[in-house]
Amino acid sequence: MKRLLVLSTLFGGAVLLSGCGIFPMKGNSLAAITLDHIASDPIVDNNVLPAKRGEAMSRGIIIFNTGDASIGTAMRNGGITKVHHVDYDVKNILFIYNETKTIVYGQ
Repeated sequence: MKRLLVLSTLFGGAVLLSGCGIFPMKGNSLAAITLDHIASDPIVDNNVLPAKRGEAMSRGIIIFNTGDASIGTAMRNGGITKVHHVDYDVKNILFIYNETKTIVYGQ
């Protein structure tokens, strides 16, 4: 009986910590983080004015994820053809709820 309890506890802990089905988990159990896109990325052109702004968002609850937080979608939403820079806003609550917003600036 003790062996079964120990094995089920280890298995349950491994499942909870695996992050299966949850996408970008930045931070600890409660996080709100803003990340800048790498300036050396070929999609980024700092000679472009950041006149327009486009956003794309995705959300996830446990293993159910929805949305498209890609740079391409944010560019389409803002009518942007040339990118100045990209920001990411990531929220994570106890690895249960996850929200990722991609913000693209450019022309």
